Amino acid sequence: MKLDKIIKAVRTNTINELLSGDLSNTDYENIILYAEFTVSTDADYKFFRSRNDMSGLLKEEQIWFERLCSLNQLCFLIDHFLSQYGRKTDDILAIDIIDHLDNQNN
Repeated sequence: MKLDKIIKAVRTNTINELLSGDLSNTDYENIILYAEFTVSTDADYKFFRSRNDMSGLLKEEQIWFERLCSLNQLCFLIDHFLSQYGRKTDDILAIDIIDHLDNQNN
């Protein structure tokens, strides 16, 4: 699913509806968002349960995924950007969050 859809679900408190069975009972800090191939606004994102052996890249069924952040961190960043700017749309929030995380990692 696209990042702006995930952001909308966080903003409207419907994120648990997007999480599959076992993830819906998992702490948000232990749910990691990965982008199919590479992090971007156009990428499809998937939730994974955190494991000790996870790194920035993950391969599942011959498809590579790149780590974005934990669901907990995403919730924090959404709240942070909305407290500063108020009326940002979900697609603009997606761009801001990706830029912020990219700058933080460089």
